[in-house]
Amino acid sequence: MSSKSSFGPVRRRSIEDEVYMRMREAILKGEIEGGERLVHEDLASRFGTSRIPVRDALKRLVFDGLVDADERGVCRVSHFGLEDVEEIYSLREMLEAQAVVKATAQLTDEEIDELERLQGDIEAAAEAGDKQTYVELNQEFHRELYDSADQPRLSRMIYGLWQGLPPLTPMAIDNRLVQAAREHRGILSALRERDADAAGSAMREHIATAGRALYDYVASKEGKIR
Repeated sequence: MSSKSSFGPVRRRSIEDEVYMRMREAILKGEIEGGERLVHEDLASRFGTSRIPVRDALKRLVFDGLVDADERGVCRVSHFGLEDVEEIYSLREMLEAQAVVKATAQLTDEEIDELERLQGDIEAAAEAGDKQTYVELNQEFHRELYDSADQPRLSRMIYGLWQGLPPLTPMAIDNRLVQAAREHRGILSALRERDADAAGSAMREHIATAGRALYDYVASKEGKIR
């Protein structure tokens, strides 16, 4: 396990939150490699904490899909490779574009107004480089949009594909925040015009662009060139 800067004594945020965010950052930066075992005692020593906040942080990382835990409770960093990127993003393009097509006719003007207000907050977070806030608001934007489609099975399939690295891509890839935020504008414009095909196409391209960026990031970590 690397001893780079994500590790070290923590200040109270709560302690669990701080440990969770430090570990998540270390995983996203590749400081801890896929498949590497995460030992409670070792992590507690590195962070200067007891085992309890480490245990609770690991539970949250398992929920995020960044850590796998077996039946014995042994935790390892989830492996996320190039084939995973290709499979997940090809499905996301299809499903999320379909959700937007369905949502176009369902959204009220007031709901589009709310999405545009949320978009303003997303762009502000992107400009400020606030990755944590950006990720939270971005997921809220997409959830509100997809839930408006009133297609619960479709929504469940989409959210199932969000586990692990994909929704946290902006935290891992530098210089992606502002451009990704601006890509929402085309989607919102098409929604306002009630152009379902254009909205679906804009979402498909938005997801595809994110997929290409993530593919290149993972390839660079694996020492591979597309």
